[in-house]
Amino acid sequence: MLQVRVKPGVEKKLRNRFPWVYKKEIASYSRTPKKGETVVVRDFSGKFIGYGYINPEVNITIRLLSFDKNEKPTPELIKRKIENAYNYRKSLNIPSNAYRLIHSEGDFLPGLIVDVYDKWVAVEFTTYGMEEYKEVVIETLKELLNPEGIYEKINEFSKKVEGLRGEEQTLYGTVPEEIVIREYDLKFYVNIPEGQKTGMFLDQRNARYFLRQLIKGGERVLDVFCHSGGFAISARKAGAGEVIGVDISDLALELAKKNEKLNGLEGIKWVEANAFDFLKEQHKRGEKYDVVIIDPPSFAKNKAAVENALRGYKELLVRGLHITKPGGILAIFSCSFHITEQHLLQTLQDAAFDTKKVLRVRAKTYQDLDHPWILQIPNTLYLKGIWVEVLN
Repeated sequence: MLQVRVKPGVEKKLRNRFPWVYKKEIASYSRTPKKGETVVVRDFSGKFIGYGYINPEVNITIRLLSFDKNEKPTPELIKRKIENAYNYRKSLNIPSNAYRLIHSEGDFLPGLIVDVYDKWVAVEFTTYGMEEYKEVVIETLKELLNPEGIYEKINEFSKKVEGLRGEEQTLYGTVPEEIVIREYDLKFYVNIPEGQKTGMFLDQRNARYFLRQLIKGGERVLDVFCHSGGFAISARKAGAGEVIGVDISDLALELAKKNEKLNGLEGIKWVEANAFDFLKEQHKRGEKYDVVIIDPPSFAKNKAAVENALRGYKELLVRGLHITKPGGILAIFSCSFHITEQHLLQTLQDAAFDTKKVLRVRAKTYQDLDHPWILQIPNTLYLKGIWVEVLN
């Protein structure tokens, strides 16, 4: 097995169970590494740290799977980790038949995402090393879940960076174009092959429910970047009055309309528009809302993109604050690990200064519990939401 030594000082974070070794942190190899192979990671003095897999072509060169000298990476270990993740989900009593079963590093299986949609499963391998375990992953999912179908999703960014070999395809059984899932007393259509991520933003389940608690009846609600309508439909179900959902994708809006009808609702106004332009126009017209939800896609896929991303957030927040009524609620979300909660808070402060608004924080929401956040692995916390009340 390939032996890898890390530079002095790197061992501290690894012994705290952080699972990544960056290329610049590697001191030496016992031989030339092969892409995807299993490695032993040692500190600079040669003491054991853990086992992982390697891709010498990428910045995050090694991802650790085990910190136990007697627990080598084997198909049996991968199977046991999947079973542990499954048992954890069963303990959560999730109010839905759709949930995330494997959350990559959050379940100590870096490079693997698995989402369950009723009787069907979507899997995503995001690293070359985890692709090596594809067979045991699929077999374990079949044993645990007895699904009617398993579909492999491909993240094009990961495919390019890692050199992945997979293609989008049905790996087992059959997967229909549309699946109906339930969330509390709501229903949503999911299209695994065509949907964003693996089909739906399951991580916002608790935020959608929180929004429903804020609605007392008759509120005017704006859902910007509405995608398949989760927030807009939740607000309407809770008794909101005028509800507007805005998205630039006509396909997303068609799905949102179907979801509205599926829940026996009507009256939501769906607008195909650029969110920045729409908010600017609403401000210009003097429109006001009781609740404004701003849930953009990831503006920052890496650290280099943070500065531009924050400018985008600032513009959204300035426009959003201008159209939120005094006493109204504005919520802003980031689904990028690189945009931190502190980034959001500071940008809110800057936008409040520019608009001369006083803001009271009403809540913070994060990804739901089936997307585990491990304290020692900061990147497992990626979704942050700040809900503020506009006091003037």
